[in-house]
Order: sequence, then structure tokens, then C-alpha cells
Amino acid sequence: MIEFNIDETEYLVPGPAGLIQCKARAGATDKQREKAPIAIICHPHPLFEGSMDNKVVTTLARVFRDQGISQLRFNFRGVGKSEGQHAELRGESEDLIFLMNLLLAERPGRKFVLAGFSFGSGVASIAAKERTDVEHLLLVAPPTSKYGSAYATRYTCPVSIYQGDEDDVVEPKSVKSWVGRIETESQLYWFDGVGHFFHGKLPDLSQAVQTEFIKQEIFR
Repeated sequence: MIEFNIDETEYLVPGPAGLIQCKARAGATDKQREKAPIAIICHPHPLFEGSMDNKVVTTLARVFRDQGISQLRFNFRGVGKSEGQHAELRGESEDLIFLMNLLLAERPGRKFVLAGFSFGSGVASIAAKERTDVEHLLLVAPPTSKYGSAYATRYTCPVSIYQGDEDDVVEPKSVKSWVGRIETESQLYWFDGVGHFFHGKLPDLSQAVQTEFIKQEIFR
């Protein structure tokens, strides 16, 4: 069983392709809400040193923690202690859905917030397209021009997108064009003078996420 404690706890969960290395943590005790959605955060590309310890990923985890929301992050196949091999979104999204189902079996009726940075945003998007138990989809620097099929124009939940205009990995214009085609509720947060990894701008990203989630009444 994956438990959410005040101190972050590591788990090795048997998954579809072998063990999945996870880290789980409860929200801040003074703001904990028993029935709040569980946040799962997906990391950037595993073949380019992406892991669950990436600074954008851990920044998002801290935002959720500080607002009383339990969160889980995990390493994709072949990263850290996670077994298996890189699977170009398919296997990674399979593992995400597996973890969601595992958490639901232990906590029936709970909802999720799915978050992802770069490649991980594609993983989160694929899972969100297939589920009705996602309250919010949060995407940071989504590579829509490279993995276009991972992103939909209609979701069953609100979507927030966070994109820097000086991103040298993702095409900002492609992201803005895709956002313009989303038919369901969405919000684009545009960061002037910000690159792919939000160097020096992680506090601004944190503030934007807090603003969006307060508006959506997820931090309540």
C-alpha cells in the first residue's frame, strides 16, 4: 500500500514492466484535506537525464504539499530504481494509469490532479484523455510539436498550461497554437524571458500554479 506521510516515503511498486520507484508525501498538516485530489507529477524525458528529482517536478510537489494536497512522483521505466526500458510515452502512460488504479483501489472515490513537465506532460495528457476521475491537468512546457498525438483538444477536466517564450526545447508558438484549439476550459500562463527549465523563475511558476488552483477551488 502506498501511504502519504508527512515525511516523504519511497516505494518500489511492482508494475506492468517491473518495479516502479515512487516517492509519496502528504500535504502540510495544517491544511490537509482528507478528500482532496491526489496529485501525481510526471518528469521530463528519461533519455535526457529526466527524473522525478527534476527541479520543476519537485517545485510542483512543494506547491501541492504546502497547500495540503498529497502528492506522488515516480521514475519512468529505466530511470533510477525503476525497471524496464523507455517506451516513448506508451509504457510511461501505462505505468501512470497503473498507479492511479492502485491508489483508487486503496482509496475508492478519490480524484486526481495530473501534472507533467516537458515529456512528462505528454504522459499526463494521455492518461487524462482516458479518465473521468481527473480534476485538473497541469502541463509545463508541453512538446506539442514533437508529440502532438499525446495532446487532445477536448478533456473532461480544466487544463492549465505554463510556457516560457524563450524555450529552446519546446516550440512556444506550437504550444500557443494548440492551446487556441482546446475546446474545454483552459488557461495559458505565458512567461516572458523564460526558458525551458524555468531557471531563476521557479517561484513565478509556483505562484502561477497557486493562482490557477485557487481559482479552480482545488486549494480549498
